[in-house]
Amino acid sequence: MISVERLIDEHARIMARSDALLRAGSSATPTMLRTMIVGLDAEIAAHLATEDIEVYPHLLAKGDMAQREAAEIAMGDFDRLAADWRAYVNDWTADEIGADRELFIESSKQMLSALAARVRIENEILFPLALSCGTVTLRESYARMIAA
Repeated sequence: MISVERLIDEHARIMARSDALLRAGSSATPTMLRTMIVGLDAEIAAHLATEDIEVYPHLLAKGDMAQREAAEIAMGDFDRLAADWRAYVNDWTADEIGADRELFIESSKQMLSALAARVRIENEILFPLALSCGTVTLRESYARMIAA
């Protein structure tokens, strides 16, 4: 079982990388920006894998009807965001960043704003729902005790 504490900590790391990418957008080299995108993508992929195993299937199975509906709606929205994220990662190579930095910065602002919105929805709505129906624990120390 995973903890809300761990999930929110992972969100904080993702948002820190996202903020660093936005701050570096106008000054870092295209290669450095691409490296930052790849690093953020890896962090997001690991987090999503955890959510896909530890949170959403259990929320859909254990939640009441309203909780399941909320999770289903959010997951549908997140599927669209995932496709947009994949396109962003694939499209913004170092060469593309170098060719149109202004468009890269604007695209990054939009993409990372959508990512921040997802994080807020999970932190404020979905994780509390998962906690209320027992699919996650509050603290990481308790999650470790359960696993032992």
